[in-house]
Amino acid sequence: TFIGPLMLYMLMNIPKCWKLLKFMITNMMSTFMALLVKMFMNNNNQQDKIRYNLNYIKYYINLLMQFLFNKNYTKRSSETTWDMLNMSKSETVNQSSGSMMSCADLLMSTTINNKMLNKEDIKFNQWLAGLIDGDGYFGITQNKYTSCEITMALEDEMALKLIQNKLGGSIKLRSGVRAVRYRLTNKKGMINLINMVNGNIRNTKRLLQFYQVCNILDIMPINPIKLDYDNAWFIGFFDADGTITYSFKGKYPLLTISMTNKYLVDVQPIKDILGGYIYFDKAKNGYYKWSIQSKQDVLDFINNYVKSNPSRTTKMNRLMLSQEFYKLLEMRAYNKNYNTAMYKAWLNFENKWKSNNI
Repeated sequence: TFIGPLMLYMLMNIPKCWKLLKFMITNMMSTFMALLVKMFMNNNNQQDKIRYNLNYIKYYINLLMQFLFNKNYTKRSSETTWDMLNMSKSETVNQSSGSMMSCADLLMSTTINNKMLNKEDIKFNQWLAGLIDGDGYFGITQNKYTSCEITMALEDEMALKLIQNKLGGSIKLRSGVRAVRYRLTNKKGMINLINMVNGNIRNTKRLLQFYQVCNILDIMPINPIKLDYDNAWFIGFFDADGTITYSFKGKYPLLTISMTNKYLVDVQPIKDILGGYIYFDKAKNGYYKWSIQSKQDVLDFINNYVKSNPSRTTKMNRLMLSQEFYKLLEMRAYNKNYNTAMYKAWLNFENKWKSNNI
């Protein structure tokens, strides 16, 4: 009841608020469309009914746009629009029987195209969003040029290569540290990237950067979708800000899997979905740390989550060695005489643990 009059007032009296107004409308419309499309596409056998309902949705959206803007949104499709949909103007004209794509068509196509992605692409996009939330950065220079950077440990260069193969960009060694940085600056690559992670960026700091980049590229941002156990975002965030280590607590080695962030709100969803515990560490100006340590929690995480959402960094090596760790722990192989085969098995395990091979 309040937003509608506010937007109309902005539209009629404050010309400089145009961009903010457009941003508010498109953000709400994208969420609205996603919900409607999901509702109408639940039954794959009712194609005629789906087509009928989608046409009605498009009809009323176009009426709304024409009422708000007093013009046909059909003629406002920018180059960004075509890049977003990965199709040429001629292809769009052919598919639309000679007419340009309307705003409603754009919203519908974007939503349906996301549904048509195969599971591997969806998982990769979710992983990438988690990685960017942890180790990435969205930047803007001169108020018009956008970029994305991801910095990782040197041994995880192959993870950045996977991203480079899909989006282009450059990978360079950072001087003075054992780290590499991926950087993407070209507009087409940035548009593709934004559409890949749209709806899965959720880190407090990163989300603001993401919205600002969306505004520059004229892309409708989607609010973060609700996380579930099957979302690969967790493993992407783990690849960025997670660790898997073991250390001796008294006489026994204890294995710990953890993820950290400065803000509680950014680690709370991890506990809500994956279980475990969160505590505040005062070191390094303070941060929140999620962790699991019990054998049951660790093996559940690996067997029920990681095997469906594998790490794309060298951390996968240690995750897969966890089963062997617990077997040797039960035999107390770490505490046997040096000349026994069991202790040699423990030493062999330690060598594999320290290896950077995925």
